[in-house]
Amino acid sequence: MNITLDPETEKLVQSELRSGRFKDASALLGKALKHFLIARELGEEYSQLEIEEKISRGLSELDRGEGVDGDQFFEELRRRGG
Repeated sequence: MNITLDPETEKLVQSELRSGRFKDASALLGKALKHFLIARELGEEYSQLEIEEKISRGLSELDRGEGVDGDQFFEELRRRGG
């Protein structure tokens, strides 16, 4: 399959490839598409009001100091292989 990217998207792809996070454009676009489809499914699973309530609840938890450090969270996730 051949696709044509608009210049802005091409710049994003090239930037990601230079970062070394992906071995090639196919790997990057494959992962991006999977994440998009998951996000779309979640968006269809929850109504706009439910999403806004979840965001509001999360922000309230952060205000109460119930959050976790993002760097620590992702490090733990990497260790678990997630």
